[in-house]
Formats: sequence, structure tokens, C-alpha cells
Amino acid sequence: MKTAVSTRTRQPHLTALVLGTLMLLFGSNAFAQHFSHTYRYTGDVEIDHIPDHDEILPQAPDNLILRFSAGVSLVKLVMKNAEGKVININFRYNPVANRVFIWPLPELPKSDYYVVDWGVIDPEQKLMSGQFLFSAGPDAVLPSSLVTEEDEEHIMVPDYRLIEPGSFLGPGQ
Repeated sequence: MKTAVSTRTRQPHLTALVLGTLMLLFGSNAFAQHFSHTYRYTGDVEIDHIPDHDEILPQAPDNLILRFSAGVSLVKLVMKNAEGKVININFRYNPVANRVFIWPLPELPKSDYYVVDWGVIDPEQKLMSGQFLFSAGPDAVLPSSLVTEEDEEHIMVPDYRLIEPGSFLGPGQ
């Protein structure tokens, strides 16, 4: 009887060890596939956006659409190409709160994928920020499959006010 008890107490530890090993082996690959659709927030406001995260579009979109479940102030909207160069989408802060933001896009420069970083202030004055990826064009592939582990640390722009004006790409560049 003593043997059966010790086997049962070892079994959860063995299961945890096996699961931990599998997470180490496969976790970094899964993380690279899903890290980019993130947002940081502790409140109750929900977000939906078009294009969707990791969406492959037949052609570049005319607009970015961000929809929230409550009125928020859009404080940051930055778009970058796959190389991390900021694309000038003429974002200017407007303190007026809204639930839906439709941002017209210029003609986008060719890129393997695009990264959109956004930030809002909710009705309780909490910051909500995040990012999503999408790709566009006849040869487009799943954006997250193109992001390497080296790129995942550098994909977010620290602060749009700190970007040098010379690093912007104009329409069609």
C-alpha cells in the first residue's frame, strides 16, 4: 500500500515536469506566432479593429478602424513597415472621446507586413495600449510567421513623439 501512495504523490510532479519540458521546447515558437496581438490594460473597455490581427488582405486597406466598447481618447496611432520604419499616416492627437475611430491611410509603401501601435485613455483615465499586425497584396503571407524572435523585442515604437522626422516614410516610398 505504501508503494501506491508514493506513486500517486510522484505522478503530479512527473506530469508537471513533462508539461514544463514541453512548454520550453515548443513555447518560444508559439510565443513568436502570437506575441504581437497584445494590449496592456486593467479596465473594462474592449477593443475590436479592422484589419484584424494577423489578417491577410488582398490589397492595402483604405482605413484603419478601431472600435471600443466605451468612449476613449486616442492618444497614439503609429503604423510601421516590416523594417520598423514609421509610415506617416498624419495622426494628430484630438482629446475628444469617441467609441469608433476611422483613420484614412495614404498609399502604403510595399512591405511584407505592417504593424499598428495604438494607445487610448479610457473614461476612468487609464491607459490602454497595444498593437496588431496585418499584411496585404497578392503575395502576402501570415504576418506573425515573418516576425523573428530578434524582431519581437523591437516591434513597438517607444513613443511617437520621440521618433526623428527623417525616419518617416512618405506616401508611395
